[in-house]
Amino acid sequence: MAEKKQKYEPTTVERLLGACKREPQEQLLLFKSWTDETGVPVVFRIRELSYDEVREIQQMHAGRDIAAAVITAGVVEPNLRDASLQKACGAATPYEVVHKMLRAGEIEDLQAAIEKLSGYRASTLEILADIEKN
Repeated sequence: MAEKKQKYEPTTVERLLGACKREPQEQLLLFKSWTDETGVPVVFRIRELSYDEVREIQQMHAGRDIAAAVITAGVVEPNLRDASLQKACGAATPYEVVHKMLRAGEIEDLQAAIEKLSGYRASTLEILADIEKN
């Protein structure tokens, strides 16, 4: 009889070896109410925040303006730290740009989009089975 060869199945650790090399995700967002002077929609590019970045924001801004901190850290384009944008908005800081440039609901939506991209505000796990112990 011919012996059947078993197909090699990598271990969980072997399957996770590349996980630490994962590139942060980015998304493009279009605010429905935003256009430039010529009527062209303004697109925001956001990025995923790392666990360390989120923790730092939480520690530095506990009880204060976490939304503006998340947005300032997560928005790649437009650059909210740009001096000409701050001047145009009459703002001294990127946080003030967020408050002066965006409506309250837009701030909430943008913060939520960055948090979702970073793995928050979404279910990221699925229970496959409950394990009973004797």
